[in-house]
Amino acid sequence: MTMSNKKYEVPYFQEKYGHLFHEMNAILSVLHEGICISNADGIILKINPMYERLSGLSPETLLGKRVSFLNSKAGVFDEAEPHADRVEKKKGIFRGAVSPVILKSKRPASSVQQTSGGRKNLLHGYPVLNSSGDVELVVTFIRDISHLTLFKEQIEYHTHIFKEFWTNIQNNAREVSAPASVVIESPAMKKVMAQAQKIAVTDANVLILGNTGVGKGEMARYIHAQSERSENTFFCADCTSIPENLIESELFGYARGAFSGARREGKPGYFDIAAGGTIFLDEIGELSLAMQAKLLRVLQDQEIMQIGALKPKKIDTRIIAATNVNLEQAVAEGKFRQDLYFRLQVSVLYIPPLKERQADIEPLAHHFLQRYNLKYRKQFYLSDAVVPLLLKHGWPGNIRELQNMIQGIVITHEKSVIEPMDLPRLMPKESPSSSGSYTLDTCHGGKPLKELMADIEFEILQKAMETYKTTEKVAEVFQVNRTTVSRKLQAGNKKRKRA
Repeated sequence: MTMSNKKYEVPYFQEKYGHLFHEMNAILSVLHEGICISNADGIILKINPMYERLSGLSPETLLGKRVSFLNSKAGVFDEAEPHADRVEKKKGIFRGAVSPVILKSKRPASSVQQTSGGRKNLLHGYPVLNSSGDVELVVTFIRDISHLTLFKEQIEYHTHIFKEFWTNIQNNAREVSAPASVVIESPAMKKVMAQAQKIAVTDANVLILGNTGVGKGEMARYIHAQSERSENTFFCADCTSIPENLIESELFGYARGAFSGARREGKPGYFDIAAGGTIFLDEIGELSLAMQAKLLRVLQDQEIMQIGALKPKKIDTRIIAATNVNLEQAVAEGKFRQDLYFRLQVSVLYIPPLKERQADIEPLAHHFLQRYNLKYRKQFYLSDAVVPLLLKHGWPGNIRELQNMIQGIVITHEKSVIEPMDLPRLMPKESPSSSGSYTLDTCHGGKPLKELMADIEFEILQKAMETYKTTEKVAEVFQVNRTTVSRKLQAGNKKRKRA
């Protein structure tokens, strides 16, 4: 039988249950958990201020309503519910009310409740039985666990990131270059590799010098692979990619509770990760003087001081450093510590630029071509005409430039054979005059020098026009006036027409 809405108004419950609530109001108001009390019919009789806050609803909205009113599963309601309750229920507030479960089982029940606003609450409901053993009241305690859920998600996220980070480190260690993958043909590099093999079997720290892109990182991997530490981690730390305010914590880590916002359990640094193995400090010349002083202590005492720690920590990590900076000049200018420079000078390797290693260019080009053919499942070849052009180029970017150029060609090229015209514009091309028709032996034809030079100029300008399309660009290339270019082209065309 449907009960009238008037019977569920607040004064009715105050009259019937007032003797229960008279002394409890003050107590319920100070509790940090939300309290909701409902009767055996599922009617909400009492809520405290914390419940109002967590549900986001006023007492006027909740009191006298059935607990099922709170359930957001639209379209499911009791026939005994007033029509107004049915309409409100379709809107829904949250899922997971425990009162219906308790009324059926007469036992405590718990649930995680989610509000329509996305907040998560933890519910614990308890039945209050009368003398007959029937449920008289249901008392539900509610607590906001949104922050705990968020904290759990953050832990899971950072755990996932750490696992990926550690997996990458291990993969990095497994991918250390083996001696067979080092491509060397030039006498200069053979000398460097012989020196590297002697250094590798020791446990000395190493300083690798050379321009950007010459292969300092690959040399560091080779030394690690030939050392007794080859089974342990090889970790590469690019000193230029770490923000200045984070580099100390990244290299050395920090102790538990080191600063506000730090991980509670502390954080290992790169030296900890590379324990027993090798750490490669790339571009060490870019470190600040303050950081250089801390690194000097590592080299001198084989120990690090983590941020927030009370005592130093011993380490067993081999250091291989590299830089393209002239350290002697940096020391003279006060940009690099002299004592650190002397410490790093125990074993020094200098890798010459690629332009000084002509014999390495062709085998390196074939090596990279084979690598990217396999990676992208293609089958390209270098034509014989390409090799001389590779040898003529200055390679300011060294091996990295050559590698990137080959990779770009493999990605974008369509024909199976790579020809000179497929190389980037920076590659040297034949001079326009090299294929001209004029030679001293066959083409002067008894012409005066002035006329012969005019013919050569016309042919050069004509080929330049085919390349650059406009007289303005041709004039810019040859550093002459645009009218000069136009005049010489017109004179040459007139002469050919007469012929």
